[in-house]
Amino acid sequence: MTDEQRLQQMIDELRRMRERCEPKSNQNPRYLRYSNAVSALRWVIDDLAKERAINRER
Repeated sequence: MTDEQRLQQMIDELRRMRERCEPKSNQNPRYLRYSNAVSALRWVIDDLAKERAINRER
């Protein structure tokens, strides 16, 4: 399993956890933190993909 796949699994789990929050709103601090965590992991996945593309070009 690649790092990207592992991170995607984490994102999926965080989204499931976020869906259990009430209210489902960015006014709910925990809901917002789950959303921010998902965004941060997406950025990491994008960074890893860019690094992989750069390394392939060499």
